[in-house]
Amino acid sequence: MDKLNEMLIGALAVVGGFVTKRVFNNHDSLSNRVADIEKNLLTKEDISHLERNMEMIVSHLIKKGDTP
Repeated sequence: MDKLNEMLIGALAVVGGFVTKRVFNNHDSLSNRVADIEKNLLTKEDISHLERNMEMIVSHLIKKGDTP
């Protein structure tokens, strides 16, 4: 009876370790995906700077084209 209890506890420990490993592995992969998305994501503030720079470049080109 003691051997059976030890085997059940051992099996439970192995299954628990496997489940825990899977859960943390999935969490790590999701964290890496979120980090990659955050690296490549443009925010509204980034776009507003780009729009302002593009407006400045276009207005400069238009003004330069008007002068002989």
